[in-house]
Amino acid sequence: MTRKKIFKKIALTLSLSLLAPFLVANKVQATETTQPSITAEAGITMDYDTGEVIFAKNADDKMYLASTTKLMTALLFAEHNNKSDSIPYTQDAKAQPPYTLQSEKMAPAGKTLNVGDTMSADVVMKSLLLYSANDSAYMIADEVAGNSQAFVKMMNEKAASLGLTDTHFENPNGLPMNGVDVNYSTAYDLALITKAAWENDWIRETLELPDAMVTLPQNTTVKLENRNTELDKNGNLGGKTGVTNMAGTCFAGVYEKDGKQYLGVVLKDDRNNDNARFVDLNKMMDYTEDAEPEVYKSSGDEVGTADLEYKVFGFFGPTKTITAPITLNENIYLYDNDINNNDAKITVDSNETSAWKAASSSDLSLTVSVKQYHTTVKGKVDISFFSLIKANIGLYLALIAIIVIVVVLILFIIKMISTRDRRRSSYNRKRRRRY
Repeated sequence: MTRKKIFKKIALTLSLSLLAPFLVANKVQATETTQPSITAEAGITMDYDTGEVIFAKNADDKMYLASTTKLMTALLFAEHNNKSDSIPYTQDAKAQPPYTLQSEKMAPAGKTLNVGDTMSADVVMKSLLLYSANDSAYMIADEVAGNSQAFVKMMNEKAASLGLTDTHFENPNGLPMNGVDVNYSTAYDLALITKAAWENDWIRETLELPDAMVTLPQNTTVKLENRNTELDKNGNLGGKTGVTNMAGTCFAGVYEKDGKQYLGVVLKDDRNNDNARFVDLNKMMDYTEDAEPEVYKSSGDEVGTADLEYKVFGFFGPTKTITAPITLNENIYLYDNDINNNDAKITVDSNETSAWKAASSSDLSLTVSVKQYHTTVKGKVDISFFSLIKANIGLYLALIAIIVIVVVLILFIIKMISTRDRRRSSYNRKRRRRY
């Protein structure tokens, strides 16, 4: 190889070496996941299995629910009835405004649903969740609880049992009362309601149907279309729609991306664009699929303190209390969103209160909690034997001094006794010689 070619090769190698960091940086930047901009006023995506929040926008703000209310209605219905039960049409059901089985399904056929007419619970469930019939919600309320007021009480009790603190119901179908929406929740709470409903086989199987042919009273066979127009598209496994003027368009459902399931909710989306909620959810789910958790706290970070008691001399002496920092032995990873950033709490999984024992232990289990999501990491109480000794150095020096004085006194006494014994022995020997 000529000298010229050698220099060219060296120059090329140096150029590539110098450019490498920039090439890597560009690659990292290209794969960075950007949080989506959505038109809905509130939204959330959540890992179905762990409850970890991945994307959140105003997810703790109270919003009107519209017909997503019917997920809670369906849950109570499924818990109290079987598919084959006969459910009567009631006066309260007949009084409901469209959309209803009466106005949109029976009336076009020239027929009327009468109070006392019955249909199977399965037909009622499909009417509720697929077609979102408002009268079916009151059929359920009257069947399960005797009247809608008692049923609403059950709805709120169920919400409390699920740990929902920002959810309240006034009716079983989500319609306005006296012109004003009354049922409210948050995107976070609604995601948990959706999960509870989805875990019921009857509800899940119903939400997965694109439509259903059902037989209503008077041998009226009708088709119930699923208002979830995105079913089986972009990972949409099933869910419940909702819309009122005050609530805007809403959706709460379950998605699957790359074999993993997520909960997705949007509230108060564009009232004038029925598809806006699904556009937003598709953006949110694309982000959710690619998002990676970030370092929330680093190994070595102080995350709290522990008040520890100890006896100065181990098993005896005065009892003292020392405040020691708790630090992490590993990183904590969380997704970047307001819920994680604002609500994450770190607690110690130990009842150990002895400073001496804490100083001898290298590992401590810590729980990271964000609402109903929990994970564990390793940490430690940052305290050592040296720090305990240093905090009480005066007492230890005093004890050493006392011990030294006592030892010296003992030695002095022993010496005095020994001297006295020698003198006495010498005196006795002299007396014996005289005689």
